[in-house]
Amino acid sequence: MTAAASVSAIACIDCGTRQTLPPRERGSVVECVACRNILERTHGRSVTGALACSAAALILLVPGNLATFLVTQALGVSRQSVAASSARAMLTDGWPFLAVAVLLFAVVFPIVRFALLTLVLMLVERGVHRAWLGRAFRWANELETWAMPDVFLIGLAVAYARLHASIDVHLGAGAICYILAGLLSLFVRATLDKTHVWSRIAPDTDVPPAHASVVCHACEQLHPAAQAGDPCTRCAKTLHRRLKFSLPRTLALTIAAVLLYIPANLYPLATLPIHYHPVKYTVLQGVIDLVQAGLLGLALLVFTASFLIPALKLAGLGWCMSSVLRRSPRRLVAKTRTYRVVEEIGRWSMVDPFVIGCFTPVMHYNALIYGRAEPAAVPFTAVVILTIISAKTFDPRLMWDAAGRHQ
Repeated sequence: MTAAASVSAIACIDCGTRQTLPPRERGSVVECVACRNILERTHGRSVTGALACSAAALILLVPGNLATFLVTQALGVSRQSVAASSARAMLTDGWPFLAVAVLLFAVVFPIVRFALLTLVLMLVERGVHRAWLGRAFRWANELETWAMPDVFLIGLAVAYARLHASIDVHLGAGAICYILAGLLSLFVRATLDKTHVWSRIAPDTDVPPAHASVVCHACEQLHPAAQAGDPCTRCAKTLHRRLKFSLPRTLALTIAAVLLYIPANLYPLATLPIHYHPVKYTVLQGVIDLVQAGLLGLALLVFTASFLIPALKLAGLGWCMSSVLRRSPRRLVAKTRTYRVVEEIGRWSMVDPFVIGCFTPVMHYNALIYGRAEPAAVPFTAVVILTIISAKTFDPRLMWDAAGRHQ
């Protein structure tokens, strides 16, 4: 194996610890000395592989969004949809918030993310430098959370299972292409070496002294402390020593999510026909229905994504915020890891809104055979979005600062 990088300095964005990285070899994993956060992972990472997967996903998303998605048949009548039909159907039913959320997360953001990522990686591989390259790569990375073709796959699987239990349903060419694009998006996440791409876009600048530096929260490049408030020279994100108003913003968003979590689980989430009779179900009732249908794997998946994960996110964020408020020095590594898990899993709770988005446009037959969103769908989707944003507004370095452990 050959050396992948020379000696460099970095400040961990999870705990703020400034440390020097030794020369690394391909296939290595570098952890923070304080919080054990993964600073760099080169094992299984490849810019070429990520480019190939990203380009293929982008190409497949075109027919995935334009070709026939789902086809249902009942009483000699057929209904079919395309990917964007869910937004139109929800808008017609009077749920504009759901329509916009599903359209952005399942249709618009995936195309934008993979278009930006493919362009950036292609130019990086060819050694072409442009002033906007760092900004474009930052946007592509920020959309990683909000572009959800992989999460949509689970929603599609659950919707198909629910429909298949009582009605004739088939996957169209669009759904097959979208499934392939969603699987490729997972490979992109697994193979993309962001640290290496950032270094190819612009190498790290001269490192300032430890007591007079600020790290970019997007590309992790160190800058002199005097540049706080200025744009990062590599990705153009505004530099802050710590995220502005982190604690009050996270607290407000988490409280709002807790309040909405109650109606999201008490009221009906959606209506689906069971043996040609419309039946309303809540989040937990939907899990029970899958168990009764013998779909134990999907039931466990939906229970985890729709009920357990939102509760764990709220509890995890509460634990991290209380650590800052109490200035607790205990279990900082565990709290930091908890925060990292909360930030990563938040997007997977969008399964149920995607389930509704899949079956709504193909379940408008008559007064007995129809499917639509119900009142709990709006607060449930709002909980998912609020917890994702609250995790992003929280700065885990505040826990280490409050405990007097910043370095």
